[in-house]
Amino acid sequence: MKNNMIKLYGLFLLYLMFCMSACGQTEETGPAQQLAVGDTISLAVMATTDVHGRVRAWDYYRDQEEPRYALSKIATLVDSVRSRYQYNLLLDAGDWLQGNPFAEYFALHDPRERHYPFLEVVDAMGYDAIVLGNHEFNFGLEYLNRQIKMTRTPVIGANIYHHGTIEPAYPPYVLRDVAGVRIAVVGLTTPGSAVWDRSRVEGILDFGDGLEAAHRHVREVTEEQGADLVIILAHTGLDGSSSYQAEGLGEENFGRAVGEKVPDVDLLVLGHTHRAIDDVVLRGADGQSVGVIQPGRWASHLGIASLSVTRNADGNVVVTGMKTRNHSVSGAKEHPDIVEMTREAHQDVVEFVTEPMAYTEDAWSASESRRKDTPIIDLIQTVQKEATGAQLSAAAAFNTSVEFGPGPITRGDIALLYPYFNTLHKLEISGEQLREFLEHTSRYYLTVTDEHDRPVTNREWPGFNFDMIAGVDYVLDLRNQPGERVTKLTYEGEPVAADDRFTIAINSYRAEGGGGFDMLNEAPVLNRIDRSVGDMILEYLQNRPQIQHNDVFDENWHLVY
Repeated sequence: MKNNMIKLYGLFLLYLMFCMSACGQTEETGPAQQLAVGDTISLAVMATTDVHGRVRAWDYYRDQEEPRYALSKIATLVDSVRSRYQYNLLLDAGDWLQGNPFAEYFALHDPRERHYPFLEVVDAMGYDAIVLGNHEFNFGLEYLNRQIKMTRTPVIGANIYHHGTIEPAYPPYVLRDVAGVRIAVVGLTTPGSAVWDRSRVEGILDFGDGLEAAHRHVREVTEEQGADLVIILAHTGLDGSSSYQAEGLGEENFGRAVGEKVPDVDLLVLGHTHRAIDDVVLRGADGQSVGVIQPGRWASHLGIASLSVTRNADGNVVVTGMKTRNHSVSGAKEHPDIVEMTREAHQDVVEFVTEPMAYTEDAWSASESRRKDTPIIDLIQTVQKEATGAQLSAAAAFNTSVEFGPGPITRGDIALLYPYFNTLHKLEISGEQLREFLEHTSRYYLTVTDEHDRPVTNREWPGFNFDMIAGVDYVLDLRNQPGERVTKLTYEGEPVAADDRFTIAINSYRAEGGGGFDMLNEAPVLNRIDRSVGDMILEYLQNRPQIQHNDVFDENWHLVY
């Protein structure tokens, strides 16, 4: 079996090299030379994005191997590419500080306050630049900036400014000389952090429009810094509407706009939307081709843009050929050097997340939680109501694959149930706002059913934006159009009137504008609890070492379809 695996992996690497050679590029050998007039070099731009703490091939939620995701596997592929391509760059398009129990351990629970292992690995792998994503701000600026100071790799973000200025708070770009070709990598990020992490950045950082910043900094690197090629490294999607509505704030996903409207851009390296995009070429503002690569999420793929770069007779450098491909890590092995350097960190996290928090005799599952009221979501609702003293609570099923019990409930179980670093707000809302909230969240469903007579979900509406409310009784009739779906809404047996007033516990993402719940924009904030909801759930369980469905479950809503 071992020999067969080695043969398969060898074939995989041969296939990888063939794909990168497909646009007529030639392999460079010998020492690096300056690109002379009429000569062509092959440049491999490698990329990762939205790693979200997936450094090792391990599922910390379920305490088992996970072969589909790992930066340690990416490292093996990177070595193979570098052995083939003398000229190369390695970039990451953001969201690396938060996202799984490994990342959160070092931000919140590590007693030694170590350098975040992802950044240690990035340094060891020789990344040329990494950009700031929106989740980099989840744990606050003090933690983020301390980690950056310990890191050799440039961390960039051209549209993140000191408050009240357009002075970049982080380096806006990096310049690399490759065979005498001056390459600029301009970093950009989605402006949504101004909404989603308002409490951590307000009055300190401003997040500018990505397209405007791209125009300004691309012009700077080409006219003032002499860049021959420009790569946009951006934590933003290629397409898609913004999930927030904030006056004066730029678009969330501005990738295509930059590629098509900003002159002198050669390549877009994108992230944020967790999509795998390759083999896409845009027509740039100056008529030239602009390549696009977005390598999925969680270190599932290494993106590779293979560029043929030529110096013309007039001395100008042009891209004469380009091919973009994403390569899955599933067939790769973890790099032994990365495994060794993260061994202690990995073991510390495993021991932490497998610690039992409570015991249950019941089976808890979120598999049906978006179709009916379930005890596992009511566990979240109960914790939020108790923590805030609110009459109502709003929560979503973030992950419908989570299940635990009968038996011990571990930290990893709760991390899977509540994977985001959301804090908690207590708002005051009216009956009218409550009804608008439920009508808005019902857009997760279409008005049709499938062949099994089950409601059909709206592919444009993420599951984490389908909130359920505890504390009132209500019915959503999905046969009606949104705006007419709340056919029952009562509080303590009485119909809810438009001018009734309620207090509601709601997570920070939702309270600060995430998901387009505009009816909350003017809702008074009565209290903010600057602690993770996931940690609150753990504390609730620790204080009740045995828990059953009946401790939290109150069936108060259902769908009609």
